[in-house]
Amino acid sequence: MAETHQEIVKVWIAPGCIVCDACESDCPEVFDVQEETCLIRPEAMNAEFTKPLTPSIITAAEGCPVDVIKYETVEVEGPEPWAGQEEAAAAGAPAGGGGGGGGAKKAGWTPPEGPPAPKWAGLLQASKITARSGGEPVPQERPAAKAPVEAVAASLDAGAPPDALAATAIGSGYMRPAPTVTQRIREKASRAAATTRRGFNMALALGWGAIAVAGGTFAAALQSFMVPKITREPPSTFRAGKLGEFAGTGVYEQFKDKNVWIVHLPEGKLIALSTICTHLGCIPNWLPNDSKYKCPCHGSGFYMNGVNFEGPAPRPLERHKIFLEGDVVMIDKSLKYREELGQWTSSDSYVNV
Repeated sequence: MAETHQEIVKVWIAPGCIVCDACESDCPEVFDVQEETCLIRPEAMNAEFTKPLTPSIITAAEGCPVDVIKYETVEVEGPEPWAGQEEAAAAGAPAGGGGGGGGAKKAGWTPPEGPPAPKWAGLLQASKITARSGGEPVPQERPAAKAPVEAVAASLDAGAPPDALAATAIGSGYMRPAPTVTQRIREKASRAAATTRRGFNMALALGWGAIAVAGGTFAAALQSFMVPKITREPPSTFRAGKLGEFAGTGVYEQFKDKNVWIVHLPEGKLIALSTICTHLGCIPNWLPNDSKYKCPCHGSGFYMNGVNFEGPAPRPLERHKIFLEGDVVMIDKSLKYREELGQWTSSDSYVNV
């Protein structure tokens, strides 16, 4: 029966990653640990890329503390292409040189002909190195070197331990250290502090703005209260019309909206009678059929000349000043004449017609 082996053609990360950096340390050409999660590198989506990396992916999956690294394999005929590489590397190392990373190159060793293995090409071109401890300084990130992969491979010690290989890769510029967990925590704390400061400054600005608006409103209200109000009243004197317009005896109501009745009395006098009831200030109505003014509020009654005769009104209606300018009748509401004070006899309280 022909010999077969398993090769990984697909790898993914299930939910629950704790971002511990272990997978990237074991297989950096496939796993990329980000700030909050771990991703599969784009080139590792290709089965031809992952097949040569099967041992490293399996090592990373077995070393995952939360068991979230999953992979899919296919059965391939033939022996494992990577079988015996560890024993060959150990046999080529000089005695006493293991574990120290200082072994010399194998005598006469030359870089293999042809393109480099995908495993080493991916390691040198796309991977990063991560400082695992929490407090030591992290090497400065540097851009990837432009030297050929063969030249870097030629500088590596044969059978050197992984830490020596990583140190050489960092020195050549092919590996860049990722931020440590401590650095990530500090960066998050710094961003949170900046956000808090911005929020405080915004709240402070809004608070001062509210105080300014309240102060302006209070000042405007105070000014409105302190400054005296000036009311615009209509002129007290107005033109009623020509004298001939009031020739007939009776009550003329065209100026009732000005609170004035112009009355032509039977004795030949023209008066300007106030329409304000002397009881509580209501406006009486002229009833021509009854020849009297009748207050609708409390029933006070007044004769045509303004004298009260019924109801609660305590005194007659008031008269305004009336005078002539040529043949024009003028009314001055600023002057009033009261019968009980004997003022109706004043020549300004009537006009003879």
